[in-house]
Amino acid sequence: MAESKGGKTGPSERLGTRERILVSTLSLFNQKGPEAVTTAEIAKAVHINQGNLYYHFRTKESLVLALFSRFEADALALLEEADAIQGADSKAYAGFLRKWFSLVWTHRFLFRDIPGLLATAPGLRAPILMISGGMRLSVEVIFQRMEHAGLIHVAAEDRKPLLTNMWIVSTYWAVYLGLQEGVRDLLPNHVHWGLSQVSGLLRPYLSDEARADLEAMLSEPFPEF
Repeated sequence: MAESKGGKTGPSERLGTRERILVSTLSLFNQKGPEAVTTAEIAKAVHINQGNLYYHFRTKESLVLALFSRFEADALALLEEADAIQGADSKAYAGFLRKWFSLVWTHRFLFRDIPGLLATAPGLRAPILMISGGMRLSVEVIFQRMEHAGLIHVAAEDRKPLLTNMWIVSTYWAVYLGLQEGVRDLLPNHVHWGLSQVSGLLRPYLSDEARADLEAMLSEPFPEF
């Protein structure tokens, strides 16, 4: 392992090869999209040969699935955090929505490039459906808690369409920007735009307190990550 000046290794150098591959691949996929990134480019970014790369990941699909597993773990951790929210803490609920979009930003290639990803990595379909179902169930529980606390009121016949539309927008906003607006390089302001679209679906159903906390959350722009 190479050493930096002073005889100490930097943070990236202390990571194992598999971890460095995943970190570099995520960065490249986010920048260029999986279809535009070659295994040779990944190996070069990690400073290994392609044989070493194939030792850890035999195909590009295996890289996509490994990165999705990380997203899934982060999403489940976020859901556990949301499950711990109790009572009428509308700021915490607004914060959950923002944290979801921060997670989306970290793994943005999964959302921006999902049509092509399913062609490149067909094994991704099953885990996507699983995490989608889990997220929707958890959000429905959050709705029930918010209703019980008087933070939101949604008529029974409107709840399922609202939850479905929220999931559609929060999942495919980046695809929309790419297809309709020609946005390829996602920036923090685009993430904030997606967050604002989902918030717009919620706003009519919120109490005054919950709406004020939502607006306060939206007033904070996403930083340059």
